[in-house]
Amino acid sequence: MLLPWILILAQTTDWPAEARVRKARGDAAGAIQAFEEAARLNPKSAVYRDEIGFLLAVLRRQDDAIAQFEHALQLDPSYAPAHFHLGVARWLRQQPEPAIASLREAVRLDARGAEYRFRLAGMLQETGQLAAAATEAAASARLAPTRAEAWNQLGLIHQALNDRAAARDAYRRAVTLRPADQDFRNNLGLMLVETGDAAGGIAQFEVILKAAPGDRTARINIAFALLQKGDYDTALTRLRDLARDFPDAAVVHYNLGLALKQQDQLDEAKAEFRHALRLQPDMAEASYTLGITAWQEGAFDETIDAMRTAVRQRPDYAAAHYMLGTALKQKGDAAAAAQALEQAILLDPSTPGPFNTLAQVRQQQGDAAAARALFAKAAEVKKKLEADQVRRLSTMGAGAAALPSRR
Repeated sequence: MLLPWILILAQTTDWPAEARVRKARGDAAGAIQAFEEAARLNPKSAVYRDEIGFLLAVLRRQDDAIAQFEHALQLDPSYAPAHFHLGVARWLRQQPEPAIASLREAVRLDARGAEYRFRLAGMLQETGQLAAAATEAAASARLAPTRAEAWNQLGLIHQALNDRAAARDAYRRAVTLRPADQDFRNNLGLMLVETGDAAGGIAQFEVILKAAPGDRTARINIAFALLQKGDYDTALTRLRDLARDFPDAAVVHYNLGLALKQQDQLDEAKAEFRHALRLQPDMAEASYTLGITAWQEGAFDETIDAMRTAVRQRPDYAAAHYMLGTALKQKGDAAAAAQALEQAILLDPSTPGPFNTLAQVRQQQGDAAAARALFAKAAEVKKKLEADQVRRLSTMGAGAAALPSRR
C-alpha cells in the first residue's frame, strides 16, 4: 500500500540539487547515483552525462568517464564543457592529438573559457607547439588576469621560445599576484639574470632564502647570477660551499668549473666539467666548455673529443659543430673540418665565424671560388649582425648592458 507514495516521493526529489549536494560533500559515488536519476528523468540532458563523466574521472574510471563525455556530445555537440572534459580525459590516457582536438573545439565553442585555454596551452607546450601554446596562454592570462598560474605558464612558454623579456614580464605578474610562491619567484629571478639584471635576480633569490634559508635552488641560482654578474670570487666561494653540501648536483660542478675557468685555474676547471659529466652524462654544455678549456691550453685532440661528445649529446648544437670544425682544421683534417663547419652553418647561418673558417678550409683544399663566396657571405652575415646589434642597443634604456658570453 506504501508503494505509490514511494514513487511519488521519487518523482518529486530534486535529483540535480541532491547530486550537487553530494558532490560538494565529496561523495562522488552518491553524486553519480543522483545524476543517473536526473538523467533517467531527462535523458536528453548533456549536462547530466557530462557531470557523471566528471565524477567517474574523479574516481579514476577514465574509460567509463570518456564514454559518458562522448554520450553527452551525442546529445549536444555544442556543449563546450563536455569537449573540455573529454580532452582532459584523453590527455590522461596519453592520447595527445585527440585531446588537443577536443580542447580546440571547447575553445571554439567558448572563446572566453580561460580554463579551456589554460589547459590547451599546457598540452600544446608539452607537444612542442610553442607558438600556438603562447597564443592560448596569452588569451588565458588576459581572460583571467588575477590567476598567477596563467602568467607563470605564459612565462614558461615565452622562455621556451627564447623571448626572455616577455618571459620576465609574465613571471613578474605571477609573483605580484602570488608573492609567496617560490617557484614563480625563482623563475622571475632567472629571467632577470638572463635579461641583464643580475642584481635584480639575486634580490629575488634572497627573498626566497629569507623564507627558506636552505633552499637548494635559490642557493645555486645566486651563484649562477654572480657568475653572470662577473663576480667570480664570490661565485667561486659559494660554489665550493654548494659542491660540499650537494656533491651530486651536476649543475653545481659545471658552474664551479666555469668560475675556475674565469680564474684561469684550467686544470681544476676541467676536473669539475668531467665531474659534472659523470653525474649527468648528457650535459652537452659541460662537454662543450671542457673542449673550449682544452682549446685554451692548446690541447686540440682533447678539444676534438669533447666537441664530438657535445654534438653527439645534442646534434643541433651549432657552436659545438663550429668548434669541432675549427679544431679539426687546426689538426689538418680538412675534409672532416669542412663537414663539421657546414653543419654549423646549416644549424645557425646567422654567425659569420663558420663561414670564414670554412672559407679558409676551402682555400687549403685549392677551391678559390668557393673560398671567395664564403668570405663574401661571412662579410654579409657580419654586416647584418652588427646592424641588428645597433638596432637592439638603440631601444635599450641607459642602464642596460649585454650579458657576458658563457663560453
